[in-house]
Amino acid sequence: MPNANRRKLRPDSGIAIGPILFVIALLGVLAVAIAAGVGGFSTAGVTDRVYNDVYSQANLIRTKINECNLRYGTDNNGDGYPPDPSTPTKVCALTCEGDPTTALTGTDCAGNGMTDQNLWYGIRPTTLPLATSGMGDWYYTNAGASGGRCIFADPSDTSAATINGLSQAAAKFSSQEVVFDPSGTTKRFVIWITYPTGTADSHCASN
Repeated sequence: MPNANRRKLRPDSGIAIGPILFVIALLGVLAVAIAAGVGGFSTAGVTDRVYNDVYSQANLIRTKINECNLRYGTDNNGDGYPPDPSTPTKVCALTCEGDPTTALTGTDCAGNGMTDQNLWYGIRPTTLPLATSGMGDWYYTNAGASGGRCIFADPSDTSAATINGLSQAAAKFSSQEVVFDPSGTTKRFVIWITYPTGTADSHCASN
C-alpha cells in the first residue's frame, strides 16, 4: 500500500527553473556591460591624468628655469639660463649657476654631487613631481638664442589614451610655446623656454 505521507509532485513543479535561468543570463549580460564601461572610464582616466600632469609639470619647470634667468640674466654673457650641456640634461639635475655653490649632502637624480645651485634642492627648493606614468623623464637643452632653449619628454606609452592626453596638454599652449606631433615616430612633447631666432635645435623637435 502506498505511503500516505509521501507527497506527490505537482505537474508544474519544474516551471520555476525558467525564471531562475533567465535571471542568471541577465546578470551575465549586465556583467559584460559593466566591464566594458569600466574600460571606457579607465581610458578617460589615463587621458585626464596625462593631460593634467604634463601641463602642470611643463609650466612648473618653465617657471623655475625662467626664475634663474631673471635673477642672473645680466651675468657674464647675459644668459642666466642653465648652461648648454653637450647632451640634453635631466631637468631634475639642472643648476642655476649664479647661485651659491655650497656643497650639500647626497647626489642629485643624475648622480652628481648636490650643491645649492641645484634648481630644485638649492637655495629656492621646489618639489619636482615624478614623471607621470607613461612618460619618460623631462630633459632640457640650451642651444642659445639662435637654436632655442627647450624642455622635452618622450612617452614610453604611445596608447591612444596617452597621446590624447598629450594632445590636450599641447592645445593649452601657443604654437610658439609647444611642439607636438601625435602622428610622429617618437611623439616627443616639447615646450620652448625661448623660441629660436634661427634653426631650431634638433632635440627640440617632435618627430
